[in-house]
Amino acid sequence: MKTFMITAAAALAFAAPVYAQDTATPPATDAMPAETMPAEGTTTTETVPATGMTTTDMSDMEVALSPENPGVTASWLQGRAIYTTNQPSTTQWTDATGDAVPGEWNEIANVSDIVMSPEGDVIGYIADIGGFLGMGTHSVLLDRDVLNMAQFGDDTVLATNYSQEELEALPEFDMDTVRD
Repeated sequence: MKTFMITAAAALAFAAPVYAQDTATPPATDAMPAETMPAEGTTTTETVPATGMTTTDMSDMEVALSPENPGVTASWLQGRAIYTTNQPSTTQWTDATGDAVPGEWNEIANVSDIVMSPEGDVIGYIADIGGFLGMGTHSVLLDRDVLNMAQFGDDTVLATNYSQEELEALPEFDMDTVRD
């Protein structure tokens, strides 16, 4: 499955108008009276007469990414190991940090893909559990809320409070439910 992602740097590079098909075209922003102009920090749209498409000005959007607060790309996630804390899923997640991954945690799966809704929201992560060299794996969909990031030294790992038994009991993910 091909995954496309726009990074913060690319988003800033595209601060010029973005074109999108629009069936209910709003009036051009420069034709709006000042009192109906969008507030600063919001996007605006206008119609491009020659194409019938609309432009979205994203130049006022704030990007909350920085070297101190970096984002994560799909390529960083894909293939990344998932650890189980060996706690039941009913256990509330508590942030974990330290010098090394705790000894009681086990590597249980790898992220094979990210699943998004048609609106572009992350739904969850496809995790491949078990197997050897790609054979005999059990692929499941983990809700975005059950996969957590934990910092150990310079390494960031993914972890879940699902036990191995709970993960293995999840139903096989149906690839027919996503565009591939």
